[in-house]
Amino acid sequence: MNTGVKWVMMLGIIGMLSCNQKESQKGTDEKTVIEQEDAFQIPAVSLNSGKLWEANAATTEGIKNMQEVMAAYTIETGDAEKLVADLKAEFAMIFKKCTMTGEAHDQLHNYLLPLKTRIDNLSEEVTAENTADIKTYLNDYFNYFQ
Repeated sequence: MNTGVKWVMMLGIIGMLSCNQKESQKGTDEKTVIEQEDAFQIPAVSLNSGKLWEANAATTEGIKNMQEVMAAYTIETGDAEKLVADLKAEFAMIFKKCTMTGEAHDQLHNYLLPLKTRIDNLSEEVTAENTADIKTYLNDYFNYFQ
């Protein structure tokens, strides 16, 4: 298994265990990890029977803060290290303040893990393409969560 896949799987496991869950999801966590190991990919985010998932306020606030960070950044004059640091700080805060449970929580992780990969890619190189990709991805949050 390549290092990138192991890194994503480890982040997924840590993220699921680090949230302040109020109910046990051991069976769901094990199932998700097994599915990720078998498929070597993160499950796609899906809707709640055609409806948006309810997200906690701190998560939505963190996404909005990341959108503001991205909107304020320009390739020509922006500080790439500060951009990455600010995005990572907001991302960490989302995990720290997570109170979601059940399927909504699982779907949030399906959304957040690809976001983490995108932020990590920014750490390697900030380009117009990958900043545009993150902006689009952050906007997609509101296609799945409210």
